[in-house]
Amino acid sequence: MNKSSPLPSDGEARAARAVPAVVQRVIISATTLGLGGIRTHLMLLGHLLRRQGVEVMIFATGMNWDAQSVAQLKAAGVKFILPPASLRRSHRLSVIYSSLAWLFQVPSRANSLYCIGPGLSHLWLQRLKPKNTPSINHEIVEPPGPQSLAGQCATGLDVTVANSKKVAQVMSEIWREKPMRIIPFLTADAPTTPPVLRRRAGVNEVLRVVYLGRLVEHKRPDQLVFRWQALTAHPALASARLDVYGFDPTGTMLKELRTFVVENHLSNNVTIHGEYALNALPEILANSELVVLPSLAEGLPLVLVEAMLHGVPFVATAAGGTAELGEDNPDVLVTGTDWAEFEAGLLAMAVKIRAGGIDPVRLHAWAEARYGHAAVSQQWLDCLLNPRSFFGLHD
Repeated sequence: MNKSSPLPSDGEARAARAVPAVVQRVIISATTLGLGGIRTHLMLLGHLLRRQGVEVMIFATGMNWDAQSVAQLKAAGVKFILPPASLRRSHRLSVIYSSLAWLFQVPSRANSLYCIGPGLSHLWLQRLKPKNTPSINHEIVEPPGPQSLAGQCATGLDVTVANSKKVAQVMSEIWREKPMRIIPFLTADAPTTPPVLRRRAGVNEVLRVVYLGRLVEHKRPDQLVFRWQALTAHPALASARLDVYGFDPTGTMLKELRTFVVENHLSNNVTIHGEYALNALPEILANSELVVLPSLAEGLPLVLVEAMLHGVPFVATAAGGTAELGEDNPDVLVTGTDWAEFEAGLLAMAVKIRAGGIDPVRLHAWAEARYGHAAVSQQWLDCLLNPRSFFGLHD
């Protein structure tokens, strides 16, 4: 029979209670709080860390987020250090304010300094970070070179997380000695349930095609809209409609596309919605048969992972790390970046969808196993809370 451990004396118990618990803390340097996948990832990451009882401080020199997103994280206990709205109109004043705020508010201890999106602010905070705190550079797209801003961040910070295998390959060729791991963006705050049997768009039914992404030139939503009338002349896309969702940083493309749709009498089968709320995405995908992304430059597009988790197939170009989303995945199609290749892929996928050749449950399972909450969240916790062991760093 095993002997039980002796009970502590009253004095020992009081002493144990008097020892404060070690605070776990993560500092996030987010430059201007980027939109798209960055916002989704940081929102989910903030909530994930707070559920673990971790203190989270987000430093930024500006803000592109909507007030609701910031309010949600603040309600969860995330602390923001960013310039007041009155100073954000001036980059110089924003930088000065943030520098002073960092100087006086950076804590004396943190598990890690996590830097996402290129910015000189990461390198400033690197100099002010708590002693013995590893700094983590998160690279989303292929860096243009060591002398670029992204390259300077990769050089100046201690370790790197690459968002995709393609980015990791490029970076490892330049920074051979830099510890590196591959972790995709967070896409959900819990495992997603398999999709219900989706409506099949038969030969004579409307095929609902959706573009999700920023309205910027390199993603080519404008070319998609300009070509839609010609594309729908093909039998595979007859009766197809196109819905375009995304934020326009300048407002120019949004106005141009809406004008084009009206002037060319396309309102019956093309709608330019513009920016959408994060919580609207499930409904958008529930009313879609196909997501398209004809981009020339990407990291690992979060919208494509989100589509797959909802059982929606996609056609996308092999920009950045997108190709890995098509590996051993029969329910999506990744084409070359040449526009003719993309159009051919779009037509082929339309035929496949109308013939019932897509298995949404299989597609969901493929994405959940590789990019779902269970697959990714623990990696981020290990990375940010135990970076030395995660990256194999020596004390």
